[in-house]
Amino acid sequence: MAMTLRLDDDRERRLRLVADEEERSMHAVVVTAIDDYLMRRNARQFDELADEIIERHATLLARLAE
Repeated sequence: MAMTLRLDDDRERRLRLVADEEERSMHAVVVTAIDDYLMRRNARQFDELADEIIERHATLLARLAE
């Protein structure tokens, strides 16, 4: 699937600077940024779910720890 990414002039300039510094294409920088965002989002969702499970089963977990 293809998509068009529209950036304002300032974002495009900053993206180009980063890409040039890293000697990568702007596409590669954007793909890496998306992958990082998705990984952080998934980790945050996992942490929230783990917190919910720990809270829900706090009594059982305390008894198991004894």
